[in-house]
This record gives sequence, C-alpha cells and structure tokens, in this order.
Amino acid sequence: MMLVNCRHVFIGANRLPGAASVSKNGEIAFAADRFVAIWSPGDTDNGLQYLLKGHQDAVTAVEFMTPNVIVSGSADGIVKIWMRCTKDITYDPNEGPTAAARKSADKFSTSKSNSVKFECRATLEYHSRVINCISKSIDGKRIFIGSNDATVSIWNIDIDLALDNLSLHLIDTMRLGQGSFPIALAVSQIQTSERCSDIVSVGTTNSKIPVFVANIEHTAYKQVAILKGHDDWVHSLAFKQLKTSTDGEIILYLASGSQDRYIRLWKVLSMQNYKTTHESSFLADSDPVLASTVYRFSILSLDYSDEMMLSPFSAPSMAVPSSNSLKSNNVDNSEFVIVFDALLIGHDDWVLSLSWSPSETDFHLLSASADSSLMLWAPDPVSGIWVSQARLGDLSIKGSSSATGSSGGFWVALWDQNQSPSWIATIGRSGGWRVWRILESELTEEGSTSSSRFVPEYAITGHTREVTDLSWSPSGEYLLTTSLDQTTRLFAEWKLPKKSNFTWHEFARPQIHGYDMITVISLSENVFVSAGDEKVIRVFEMPRGVKKLLERLSGIRFKATLDADTAEAASVPSLGLSNKAVTYSKSESTSSGDNNDSSNQQDLETHLLMNNVADLEYPPLEAHLQRHTLFPEIDKLYGHGYEVSCIALSHDRKLLATACRANSATHAIIRLFDTSTWQEITPSLPQAHGLTITRLSFSTDDRFLLSTSRDRLFFIWERASDAVVNSLASKPLYDIEFQGRKGHSRIIWDGAWAPKGFSLSDYIFATASRDKSLKIWAYNTEATVDQQPWILQATAKFPEAVTAIDFYPEILSIRSSVDERSSEKRALLAIGLDNGNLSVMELKDTTCGLELVSLSKFDSDIVPCQTISRIAWRPMQTRQGVYEFAVGSEDSSVRIYSISEN
Repeated sequence: MMLVNCRHVFIGANRLPGAASVSKNGEIAFAADRFVAIWSPGDTDNGLQYLLKGHQDAVTAVEFMTPNVIVSGSADGIVKIWMRCTKDITYDPNEGPTAAARKSADKFSTSKSNSVKFECRATLEYHSRVINCISKSIDGKRIFIGSNDATVSIWNIDIDLALDNLSLHLIDTMRLGQGSFPIALAVSQIQTSERCSDIVSVGTTNSKIPVFVANIEHTAYKQVAILKGHDDWVHSLAFKQLKTSTDGEIILYLASGSQDRYIRLWKVLSMQNYKTTHESSFLADSDPVLASTVYRFSILSLDYSDEMMLSPFSAPSMAVPSSNSLKSNNVDNSEFVIVFDALLIGHDDWVLSLSWSPSETDFHLLSASADSSLMLWAPDPVSGIWVSQARLGDLSIKGSSSATGSSGGFWVALWDQNQSPSWIATIGRSGGWRVWRILESELTEEGSTSSSRFVPEYAITGHTREVTDLSWSPSGEYLLTTSLDQTTRLFAEWKLPKKSNFTWHEFARPQIHGYDMITVISLSENVFVSAGDEKVIRVFEMPRGVKKLLERLSGIRFKATLDADTAEAASVPSLGLSNKAVTYSKSESTSSGDNNDSSNQQDLETHLLMNNVADLEYPPLEAHLQRHTLFPEIDKLYGHGYEVSCIALSHDRKLLATACRANSATHAIIRLFDTSTWQEITPSLPQAHGLTITRLSFSTDDRFLLSTSRDRLFFIWERASDAVVNSLASKPLYDIEFQGRKGHSRIIWDGAWAPKGFSLSDYIFATASRDKSLKIWAYNTEATVDQQPWILQATAKFPEAVTAIDFYPEILSIRSSVDERSSEKRALLAIGLDNGNLSVMELKDTTCGLELVSLSKFDSDIVPCQTISRIAWRPMQTRQGVYEFAVGSEDSSVRIYSISEN
C-alpha cells in the first residue's frame, strides 16, 4: 500500500449573506458548495484547515455556536451540527483548541482522519425548504434557524465537551405567515433586575422586521413589534450592546441592511431610559417620517399573554408620545421601547451583510454591499452623526464589466473576534476571500480610523461551480483548470527561499469568460488552448507580467525568452468575450506632440498595470486576479457546429484534436488543427460515433488516437504511414483502425494510454464507463487479418460509475520480490468515481497477462463529495518516490494529492 496525502484543496465560497461565521479563536467557517470549510486568515499559506462533508445539497447558512461546535444548513432544508471531536488536543472551553494545538495539527495530512477535525453529531430534518439563516443566543444555549417555509425554529442545545457529546430539543417555532420568508436573524438579550430574556429580530422578504421576545423560561417566543421603514428585502441584522457612560445602563442597538441600499439603526431602551433621553431630544423636532413611531412592550406580560403583538403607537403631533401619555401608563423596569435612531446612506447597491466590531468599547459597524465595497461606519464624536470612516473594495468601475468580476458585490462582513481586531474579511463575486489587515500602529490616540489602517492581504480562492477540466503545464510547474463558473485559473506553488514547505496559491486567472468553461489543454510553457460552452476554441499566451511573477515567486524557469511582441497584459473590452493584448510602447511614449498625449497616458497605465503584478512579493490578491492577470487571446479556431466537448494534444505538440456535442453522426466529427499555423487539417476524420465524444487521447508516440463517446463505443484511429500534416491533404491524417462496439454496456466517460514499453505490448489503454467497470486493452502485434488487433486484458469492477482515469506518464521500476537483481515495470493508474471516491492502482505484466492491483485507499474525509470530472498526473516528481496528481470535481473543488511508498 502507498501513503496518501491531500496537499491542497481549492474551493470557492458560496455567495450568500449567511454563509460564513467567525469563532472567538479567529477561525472562519464558510459554505463551499456542499461542504463547510474551515479556514484561519492568519494561516493563509496552508489554505483550508478542513472540509466538513455530509450535506447532500448546497450549504446555505453557517454559524459557530462555540469554537468547538458549528451549525450548518443546506438548500434541502437539512441542518447539521458538527462538533470538534479530537481527544489529543488541549481545549479552552470558550476559546477552543489552543493555538499550539491548532498549529501542530496537519490539515488533510494523510488518508487517516485529521488531528483536529469536526464530526456531525446531529441532523435536523425539521424544515421543508431552504435554510436561509442561523443564529445563536448570547449564552450559546439556543439555536435559531430560519427557513423558506416561513418559520424560525428555536432549539435548546446542551454541549458536553468532557463526554464529547451534545443533545438538543425543539423549544418553539415562530411562524411569520405566508409570503414572509426569514432571510436574516439577529439575537441578543434584554435585561431587567429580575430577569434576562432573548430578543430576536427577523429580516424578511416583505421589508418588515418582526421582533420576538422570550418568556422567562425561554419556552415560548412572542412577537412584540414589527419594525417598518425599509422598502425592500432585509438581508442583514446585527445587535450591539453598549454600556452608557452616565448610569452604566446597557443600550441595545440593532442595525438592519436592505436591498433598498440603506442601513437603519434602531435602539432598544428601557422605558425609564427612553423618557429620560428621548422626550426632549432632537427627535421631537425631526422629520416625522424618520422618527414618528415608537414600539413599546413589556416582558412581564409575555408570561401570561397568548398573543403579545402590540401595535406601534404614534404621537398625535410630535415624533414621540408626550410625557403625559407615557406617565399615564404603569411604567416599571420590565417595559421597553424600540425607536429608530439613524439612517446610513452611502452604498450604491443592496446592503447584504452587517457586523459590529467585537470590541466592547468600539462602536464601529462594518457593512458589505453588492456595490463591491465594505464601509466602516461610526458616530462623529462631536455631533453624534453617523459617518463613513473608511471604504474598501472596488472604488472605481473604470474598465469593469460583469465578465471581469469587478461587479457582483461583497457578500459577508466579518471581524476578527479579538477585543482588538486584527483583520476584516469578505467574500467576493468570484467566491474568493478578501482580507484586510488592521494595522494597530496606525491607530491614533483618539481612536480615529482611516483607510490607511487597512492593508489588503492574499487569501484563499477557488472555483464556485463544477470543475470541468484541468491540465498541467508540460514541465508540471503549474496547473490550469476550467469550470462552469466561466473562469480558467492557474495554480502554482509559492517557493520562498526561507520556506521549508512550498504552498499552493492561485497565481493568475487567464480567462474570465461569458460562457461556461468546458475544457483546457496546455500547449507549451506559456500557451494554452481552451473552449467554453460555445463553438469557438481559443488560444492564449502568457503576458509578461504573469511570467515575471511566476519566475520570481514560483521559481519557474521558462525556456522561451520574452519576445518583443509579447503582450504586457490583457484586458476585456466592454460587452466583449476576447481578451485583448495590451502593449507598452516605450519608444512611442517618449515622443512629443499633443496627438500622442492620450496614447502615452494609456501606455503608461499599461506599463504600471503589468508592474503591479510582476513586482508583487506575495501571491496575487483577488483584486489582481480579477483584472490584472488575464492572458491575451492570440487566435481562434472554428469549424464545429455545436459546443465543444473535448480537446486533446499530441505528444509532439503539433496536432490538436477537437470534438463537439452531437446527437447524430453528422456532428460527432473529430477535427484536427496544426498548432504551428492554427489551420484546420482537412479532410476531417471520417464519421464514426453517433453521439457526443467524451474524450480524445493520443498514444505516447501519436501513432494512435483513442476516442470515447456517449454512444457506448470507443474507436482507435491510426495515423497513415504516408500522411503529411497539410491543410489541403487528399485523405484524412488518421483513419479508423478498430471499433470497440462491445467493450461497455453504458456511456464511456474516459480513456487513457499507458506509458509505452512496460510490457510486451507497446500499446495499452484503459476505458472507464458508466457500467461501473474499468477495462484494460492491449495491442496484439501478431494478430492476423481475421483476428482483432486489440484484446481485452483486464477488468476491474467498482461500486459506482467510473468517470475519470489517467496513467502516470512514466514507467515505474520496482525491485522484484523474487530476484533482487531485477526489477518489475509497472504503471500507475488514478481512478475517479461518480460518487467522488478515488483509487490508485498499478498495472503490471504477469505470466497470466496484465493485472490490476490496488495500491492505496482514500479516506472519505479527503475525497470530493460529487462526481470526479477529471484526473491528471503531474509530469514531474518533486521528491524521489513521491507522485502527485490533480483532481477536478463537480463539487467545485480542485485537489492536489501525493502518494508515496511506505
């Protein structure tokens, strides 16, 4: 058996306001497709710490109950409760595992379970529709779950860390009524001298904010008010307790953010405090529209009233009731009021998330918006008026478009939970995290805040939809991936001289397209070919800026020198799909004349843009990836009548084979292109398949071409001995040599060639099918005219459909167990299944023929949870006896594994 190590996982965050939460120890739990991902912004180099696997649909809401307990909900209405379960880690009951323990734990370390891991301890199937939001009580004993079935359920949770167990039971269910779906929750406490009660605010799709308060036993929650003021959906709510400096009373603030682009602040006050501070305040003379309504309730009446919804009352001629009208009521310390306090205007689009600073003395509010900005709000120390003290994110839309990812917004607003926060974070449109470090040295004595305090840092990124294809560069130095999220991404190792371990990061986003991306192949160290869900195949070349960045940070030594014609960078025109090359003309920029002013300015901006990436001392930020790392498009290939389904490159890198979607033999055609001229080689290969071709693969010497299809057939095409690569040839370059009509009973998803020379047969390939089988075929050089040249040599059965396979490109020589002076030649084969499971087998030549032997077992915690779409071995060894391969899956993840001998 061989040891398995998951070196890195790339996966993007789900773009939902309630899909991320931060714990007291600084860990972030966020929704990533069907996973709950755990990551620490202070440990970005090592990427994700863990992926919690168990949901059967996309995760839509996540909440840290404690640093050791996470609650998550999904689109199918299922709620899962996860608990940190290691017995070897030292815990602080409130803070979770110690920093040293977290640091010593290996993430995805081996096929065995992770040292610091979470396990699902409970599953709730109470709700029938999407879980939109999850919140918790201040004491951490109750969970609040909002669903699209128009209810909010409250659960009591009892956590016993000593016994490594938890229990829960349903307390109550808030029913909001038809058409009013909860999409945001905030929970806090209101306190009197005799009792402490939960207060719950609910953001809904009808623009109103229902407020509920618990009775003294916390067994029932009654609606006490409906806050009105917003004109659209309320996406975010956040409570903040602030102790007054005069009498020490706690004032509860509620912030609400809406699709109407506004943030509203509300105060929850005791009636006594309200009479003292508000009756004669400026609100009495303010606009009645802003302050004409006061919501009043008593928490004592909750214990005996079955229906406690008190309608808001308005003063007849003033913003608040007169003192006489208030004094006419029996007022005690159990009576409270909710009043509107301030309207924050500054965002240009939906307000999606709000978060108060965790510091007890800091009164800052962080907001995230669909206008792609984070804003930091605080009251002016002199006037008390709320103002924006900092704005972060995309401050300019110059050159932006929906394709470049510069619009689409920030989805969450998170603070580091220390009393002196060290960072803030958000999720962008592309699913990547954006983090700003707060520099304490920049804080003034008055505690003022400026944008210079916030320094952006590199963070984790990944695809947000199914990964459709991946391809290593010829040298194996970097990995290209495509996805249905309409991007092509480049991942490479960050190799610092002083770092003992190399870490993986996204170094470029070569293509941000308007179509879903389907396939990619690396042609050379700086050129690749890709195809989206369209009829066009596009060719790209690496720009100078990205090349210099990879040379400095990844240690890649490009063989080809930079030509004078190599573009500095690339850009996407408005309403365009093609990346246009941008070149800095130094000679022209020094010329004089008014006519050159605009072009000189543009050249200067281009040069600065290229240097902005080339001079980085760390992996690119999300802002760089979205705009500054595009590859210019150098050619387009046409010919197919439908969307391209697959492409393949010959080993001499002179031929490109392509196929498209088809429902008839007319369109199931393989086309060949000459990579030196990018001209199609005619005539096309003869008609053979009847449905879409799923995979094309050249043999190691390019003599044969293998094609697999949805029609359950595979074909072997042989290159004509006298064929010449010519766009005007009289006959096809390849012709049918063998028809595999009875190989499989279901769709054949993939096919791959074994390295040449490890057995008596020089040509061996494998096919993978939906019929749950993997078959090995070998070429019979001694076959007569009446015999089949390709013979089935071995078959392996699996519990699920086999969807992806790949052979390691080199032969492995292993010392023979019979004769130590001789060695056995073997080939490694990686296999991916429809359920996400992985396997590595070895193919060896025995006296009885070819034999498949399992080499490693992958633990369920480190494999994808959905179909494996593509597998590719890295064509290089980083260490002796260590072999690496990349895996792309429908669960949006890209994973890099290594296997090594015991």
